[in-house]
Amino acid sequence: MNTRTQRKPSAKKNFGLTRKSLIYAIGIHIGIAALLLVSFNFNTGQTKFSAAKPKTQPIQATAVAEADLKKQLQVIEDRENKKKLEQQQAEKMVQELKKKQRQEQEKLAQLKKQQELLKKKEADKIKAEELKKSELAKKKAAEENKKAELARKKKEEERKRAELARKKKEEAQKKAELARKKKLEEEKRKEEELAAKREAERQQRMVSSALNQYIPIITQKVSRNWNRPASVQRGITAKVAVRLTPSGDVVSAELIRSSGNSVFDRSVVNAVYKASPLPIPQERGVNERFRELDLNFNPEDLI
Repeated sequence: MNTRTQRKPSAKKNFGLTRKSLIYAIGIHIGIAALLLVSFNFNTGQTKFSAAKPKTQPIQATAVAEADLKKQLQVIEDRENKKKLEQQQAEKMVQELKKKQRQEQEKLAQLKKQQELLKKKEADKIKAEELKKSELAKKKAAEENKKAELARKKKEEERKRAELARKKKEEAQKKAELARKKKLEEEKRKEEELAAKREAERQQRMVSSALNQYIPIITQKVSRNWNRPASVQRGITAKVAVRLTPSGDVVSAELIRSSGNSVFDRSVVNAVYKASPLPIPQERGVNERFRELDLNFNPEDLI
C-alpha cells in the first residue's frame, strides 16, 4: 500500500511537466506563425501599392528602356514568388503546428486515458484486495461464529445433561424421601392402629366392666318402678331397646322382642320410663356406650 501511494504522486508530477512543455511549444509556434503572416501581408500590401503606383502615372516607353522594364518586372515577379513561397511555407508551418498540436492533444488524451486506465486498474486492484480482505474477514467471522455456535451448543448440551442429572438426582431424592415418609407413615399408622386397638380393647374392657356393673343396677331401678301384673308367669323374657341421654334420661323405650305376654311387655316398657333417669357411668369413652342399651327383662329379675 505504501509503494502505490508513493508512485501515484510521481506519475501526476511527470504528467504536469509534459503538459506545460507542450503548451509552451504550441504558444511559440503559434507566435512565429502569426509574425510570418503579418510580415507576409505587410510586404504584399507594399508590393501591390508599388505595383499599382506606376499605373497612376503614364508610362513613357521612350523614357524607360525595355531591359530595365523586364528587369523590374522580373524583380517584382521574383518578389511575388518569394512572398507566395513564404506564405506557402508559413501555411505549411501552421498546418504542421496544427498537426503537431493535434498530435500533442491526441498524445495528451492518450496519456490521460492511460493515466485514467492506470488509476482504474489501481483502484480495481485496491478494490479487489479490499474485497478479498472483506471475504477473508467474512469467512473468518463465519468460522468464529461457527465455533461459537458449536461451543454454545456443547455448553447447552452439557447444561441439559447437568439439568437432567440434577432432575434425576432430585427425583431419586424425592422417591427416597417419599419412601422414607411412607415408611414413617406406615410405622405411625401401625403404631396408631396398635394404640387404637389397645385403646379399643381398654375401652371394651371398661365398657364390659361397666355393663357388668351397671346393668344389674339399672335392672334394680327398673324393678323398683315395675308393677307386676297378676297374669305374669315365670319363664318369659321381654327385650327392650332403650335410648338415653348422657345424663341417663330415657329418650325412648321400644319393645324389640316380645315375651308373648303383652301385659308383661307393656309393664316393662312403663317401668323403664318411670325409672328415668337410669344410673349410667360418666367416664368418657364409657358413657357413650350407654346411650343405646338392649335390656332383657323377666319376672324373676324384676321381683
